[in-house]
Amino acid sequence: MTSNAMAERPIEDLTPEWIGLLMEVEDEGGTTIGFRLGRYEKTTVDGKPMWRLFSDQPAWSVTLYTGTKLRCVPPVPDPGAQTGHYPQQPTPAAHSAPQAPQHPVAASQVQAARTPQSWVTQPPHQ
Repeated sequence: MTSNAMAERPIEDLTPEWIGLLMEVEDEGGTTIGFRLGRYEKTTVDGKPMWRLFSDQPAWSVTLYTGTKLRCVPPVPDPGAQTGHYPQQPTPAAHSAPQAPQHPVAASQVQAARTPQSWVTQPPHQ
């Protein structure tokens, strides 16, 4: 990730709209971790807010506390994209005229009338 394309934001600003963003964060040991946010949980432990961020692939998590800075790659706005939690489904392609088959297909001839009984027991060959 390039630093000029990243925005540094406090973890307190984390919202569901951030799911799917590429992120970098430093854990308590000072290790820089880069991942795509899959989901997160916010809770309070001993009166301190705590966030647990989960990557989308492979599944792992990191626990962070108030004051942590997240470096995110903001999504590139798509002029035709719908905003919100539920992206619009792609518009299906226009229906085209049926095309003639390139290789003729012939159905096999039916030997005898089929009944539900014949699905279980095959008729004797003649």
